[in-house]
Amino acid sequence: MKIEQEIEIRQISIYCDVFKTILKEHSILSISKACVFSFLVWQESLLGSCIFKSNMTKNIVPTYLSLLLGKQEQFLKSYEYMLKALNLLIANSIIKYNNGMLQLLNLDCQPICKENEFTKKVIEESKRWSDKNFMREVLYNV
Repeated sequence: MKIEQEIEIRQISIYCDVFKTILKEHSILSISKACVFSFLVWQESLLGSCIFKSNMTKNIVPTYLSLLLGKQEQFLKSYEYMLKALNLLIANSIIKYNNGMLQLLNLDCQPICKENEFTKKVIEESKRWSDKNFMREVLYNV
């Protein structure tokens, strides 16, 4: 197997796990938010820590999305893997896709990565945002 194929398989596997982690905690999330948060959760997992404190309460979504600054190329490259991961999860009935929304069907899964408390708060707060406003903020930061 070529190294490029191995990298692709590992990336898809990682994003499968990250999607399951996020959806296990937050039940239902739009596909656009799930992709953005999957990228950021994985980036945090690589760093091993979060730079924001969980007691923050104001402007937490834009603050968190500021982590996208300067990562446009990485995000776009990862997006391909995210879509392939979602395709696998949906095809294997692990995630349900309906009208742009994703829902984890198998709640017994044991994801490897974890969200920190601040990220959990941000994702819950983002549910109050329309996808249009959310993506506008993402584009502003990317």
